[in-house]
Amino acid sequence: MPAPDFVGFGHGTLDRTEPFTASLPTRTGSLPTQEFASYADSMEHIDPTNIVNINERVRAWAGSEERLQPVRVDRIVIADDSIDALTDELRGMAAGKRVLVVVDQTPMRRGGDDLKPLLEEAMARVCEPDVRTPADDAHGHFHADFESAQRFAGELGGQPGNYAAIVSIGSGSITDVAKYARHLHAEKTGASVPFVCFPTAASVTAYTSALAVLTIAGVKRTLPALPPDIVICDLRTLADAPRRMTQAGFGDVLARSVSYGDWYLANQLGMDDGFSLVPGSLLEHAEREMLGVATGVATGDRAAVHAVMNALLLAGMAMSVVRQTAPLSGWEHAISHFFDLTAAGDGRKTALHGAQVGVATLVSARAYELAWNELDVEQLSTDRDETAYRKILERVFGRHDTTGALLAELWQDLSRKLDRRREAAGARLRFAARKRGGEYDEFIREAVRSARAVENALREAGAPRRFCDLDEPIGGDRVTSAVRFGHLVRARFTFGDLLSECNWLDGGAGSILKVLA
Repeated sequence: MPAPDFVGFGHGTLDRTEPFTASLPTRTGSLPTQEFASYADSMEHIDPTNIVNINERVRAWAGSEERLQPVRVDRIVIADDSIDALTDELRGMAAGKRVLVVVDQTPMRRGGDDLKPLLEEAMARVCEPDVRTPADDAHGHFHADFESAQRFAGELGGQPGNYAAIVSIGSGSITDVAKYARHLHAEKTGASVPFVCFPTAASVTAYTSALAVLTIAGVKRTLPALPPDIVICDLRTLADAPRRMTQAGFGDVLARSVSYGDWYLANQLGMDDGFSLVPGSLLEHAEREMLGVATGVATGDRAAVHAVMNALLLAGMAMSVVRQTAPLSGWEHAISHFFDLTAAGDGRKTALHGAQVGVATLVSARAYELAWNELDVEQLSTDRDETAYRKILERVFGRHDTTGALLAELWQDLSRKLDRRREAAGARLRFAARKRGGEYDEFIREAVRSARAVENALREAGAPRRFCDLDEPIGGDRVTSAVRFGHLVRARFTFGDLLSECNWLDGGAGSILKVLA
């Protein structure tokens, strides 16, 4: 693949592989609430297909000390009929040559047509598609795991030139596996194979993200990887996807209702140095447009599907510029990961990711309302016994681990969090003093949506509002355990960690879950 081109930012040019900074002051203390509110209220529409404009805005918004990454997607096409755009791109990058096409086994329709043969026939007119389909699990689901990415990296071959391009056709799991396979191949050969992504549902943020979520030893982990070069969004295909897929995408974006509060608190507690207003600025207008057409999501209206897809595309970019998922992934995602991690041991199929996240967002919003004013911040100065944490992991997850690999993977991340906690003792004391003085109250009110607003949004979109209403229902003690222990499955500090450290969570889990009654 040619060396990355340059993108103009008004002051010379900038290599897309380099981070950039700009002019907005960096926030190192508590953020003035009126400044957060004004940023949230003044956003204009951002076209996700105008990458140059997006990078110019990111540069303008970035703080003087923020090391933000530019968006590295080359082109995004969104149209009612984008199949010709797919063939045009492949004609330009792989005319007559072999292309590795990664698809799953899920049947997909586009109007009256079977989508996959339709796309294969279209691609065959301009290149030689070599279709590879990964194996499903015992329940007929494909899971994005590290081993699958390794296998597809092997398909790409040990030398540059085996394939002229890679194409993913599917949703988040297929996209992330293809994305990371290309990453592994580039690490091995030093050459990056051009990558075209053809999403088949407006269901996840993966399509533009410079991150890949893969399962390692049974635990979901987020790994850095270049995003696709080209994303081709065919609205007919997206609108014909099962409605629950679009509702899942709606839930995935809705997570920002609580995750931004989690991220900010982690920063104030010395647990995350990367907090930035820029991801929120990038996503704000598209998120509001998506919420404004929630009833259309419930009916499958094509304009509503388009709005959800716009928000998902910008959400992937929003996470990429800060090189982490924190802007849209907090405690609510940890709860969802807990369900995924325990599914096999419980004999459950995994539910749709965004659907789980949407319900968990409601749980987190309710927790903010119930617990924020009751937190015993004096507990933040208490030392934590690592042995006790190990015992909790063994008690909660031991029956799900037959080899020890799962517990080892969980402990690796949890021990990193505990190490960071020890290093941040001074920040915790400052946080406690500021919390007692009410310095964070107004920010939390501005940054975190109410449980009622979250529930109304889910209801209007026709999305699940209870874990028992998911496509793969979850109930009883498993839900309580996810709320009590979900924060332990990731290195990221979330509101669940804060609740636990303040000794609120064990007694408060029941009151949180009343919102789901």
